Amino acid sequence: MTDLLITNGRLLDPSQNLDGVMDIAIDDGEITEIGPNIDPSDAARVIDANSLIVTPGLIDLHTHVAAGIRKAGREDMMGDADIAGVHSGVTTVLDAGSTGAYNIAGFTNFVAPNVFTRTYALLNVGTLGVTRAPEVRDSEDIDIPASVEALQARPDVIVGVKVRMVTPGIGALGIDLPKSARQIANEAETGAFVMVHVGDILGQDPLAAELAPRLLSEVLTEGDVVTHALSFQVGALLKGGDLLAEVKVARERGVIFDVGVGKANFSFDSAKQVMDQGLMPDTISSDFTQMSRHEGPTHSLVECMNKMLALGVSLEDVIRMTTSRPAEVIGINDETGTLAVGYDADITILDAVGGDFLFRDVTGATLKGSLALKPVSTVRAGQVMPVDFGPRPWGWLPEQA
Repeated sequence: MTDLLITNGRLLDPSQNLDGVMDIAIDDGEITEIGPNIDPSDAARVIDANSLIVTPGLIDLHTHVAAGIRKAGREDMMGDADIAGVHSGVTTVLDAGSTGAYNIAGFTNFVAPNVFTRTYALLNVGTLGVTRAPEVRDSEDIDIPASVEALQARPDVIVGVKVRMVTPGIGALGIDLPKSARQIANEAETGAFVMVHVGDILGQDPLAAELAPRLLSEVLTEGDVVTHALSFQVGALLKGGDLLAEVKVARERGVIFDVGVGKANFSFDSAKQVMDQGLMPDTISSDFTQMSRHEGPTHSLVECMNKMLALGVSLEDVIRMTTSRPAEVIGINDETGTLAVGYDADITILDAVGGDFLFRDVTGATLKGSLALKPVSTVRAGQVMPVDFGPRPWGWLPEQA
């Protein structure tokens, strides 16, 4: 028998240039058949997705889900992987540097194995990660041998290194701060990539703006990720309203640019400026924390997708930027990020709701949109996961304009 059959949905899978009403059969955690009018008589369970969108499982490339590891009293800085993940329509999350070499074992041993969501981590260049922010004050907060050992110990979970170009680390170490992250990844020889947070949210130090071009030209290599690519903060990709010339060269070299909405790293004006000057981000991520879930302006990965739709990005591109593209970045595109037969049955079912919606950014600016996605159901490795009520008092949909 087929374990699960999803019928009548609009299958939207940019990895296969697939967009049409079809059925999808799942057995033993894998996709076994895609096509019209699959016989439901042998299916143990049928989900009717009529008028809904069926996509590969959504992937959030930037979250903070090391719940329980943050010191007491600051649990709001860490979310739960399943709240950010399967209960929000997301099948895979990447924790972006919540922990470092001295405490990441707590993540690999107790967080990742005990959630339904497929969960990976980036090792923070600071030995304790953002469980003690700011995580790098000077060179004493970086232990390269211990970091290399951590990467080598659990390459099944730890896929890269995270560094933030923020005060006071940039003042103490300058360009050596991101170079340390690159050195750790190189010496580990596990294929790890480097993700760099640009924009000095902690100090607005002009040095951050001086270091950004050098970061792009001297440090980052193919497969590395710049997160907060649409940030308005000092030291991000805009300088005086102009996109850094080094951005184009870095992209040609294979550097990835991620939205990383976050609580204080995104504005509609900066997003428009960056995209109008020719940089369309590769991936959309949320920078999810427990605080941002409840207080906004991030709320969820789907909320971030809706903001990009309101900015004029096409639905197909938004789905690509949250499925196949981040799967390639993490290196799991041979398992997930697609609805192809033989791949893991990681699937998201979405409702596309028309209306007059209002979106907010951290500056207080607003933007109207006419379309909003909301998660209806999540399938993770063939298992149907419940989607929760949503982050707002009325559920998942944005504010009405």
